[in-house]
Amino acid sequence: MEYEIIRSKKRRKLVQTRITPDGRIQVYVPYNLPESEIDRIIEKRSDWIDRTVQAHVSEDLIRNEMLCIPPQELPLLGAVKPVKFEKPYGFRDCFYLPEKPLKDLLPILQRIYRDIARRTLVPRTLLLAGRLGISVSDVKINSARTRWGSCSSRHVINLSWKLIAASQELIDYVIVHELCHTCYMDHSQEFWTMVQQVIPDYKQRIEGLKEVSKVLYRYGLDNIPNSR
Repeated sequence: MEYEIIRSKKRRKLVQTRITPDGRIQVYVPYNLPESEIDRIIEKRSDWIDRTVQAHVSEDLIRNEMLCIPPQELPLLGAVKPVKFEKPYGFRDCFYLPEKPLKDLLPILQRIYRDIARRTLVPRTLLLAGRLGISVSDVKINSARTRWGSCSSRHVINLSWKLIAASQELIDYVIVHELCHTCYMDHSQEFWTMVQQVIPDYKQRIEGLKEVSKVLYRYGLDNIPNSR
């Protein structure tokens, strides 16, 4: 079993095994952990690794098949919306797109999703900020590939357009998470206490976002080159 060892110079105590979307095995370990100990841990986790890799292979087959045909539906706000192959292109009650394979529609889909995100996520962020008594200087929509959102020291909230694929509950968690960073620019206990006061089930919502990532991957929406 081949795997990549990533040694952490920070105070990592645990060994974390990660399977990338393309099926590669990455092992995050404490800096001085001997390779013999890493081998022993990987062997102990081999059944889980095999199952997870196979799941990724199956997911890749689904993704590749979907990318090669015109989509019949697309994810939005925790559900799927139908697609009609009619002009003018965009989103109203459903997606209106050219009748092309999904892989050829990804640039136009990014523009459509960004527009929906701007019209949906920005006012929602301002509404929640008002409810929490938090001031933000701006709310921006970006194309971040690895983060749902971020908060700058100047209280600018950045949200990925990909978040629009999630349900309202999950969207609200991400927004609240970033709003809480206007008070705590770290992930200290005080920060998580504040998050929990607003979103008591935030841990479950974090798990829910992992499923959204899988949906984005399946539809090829996870890693589109920026078309702007």
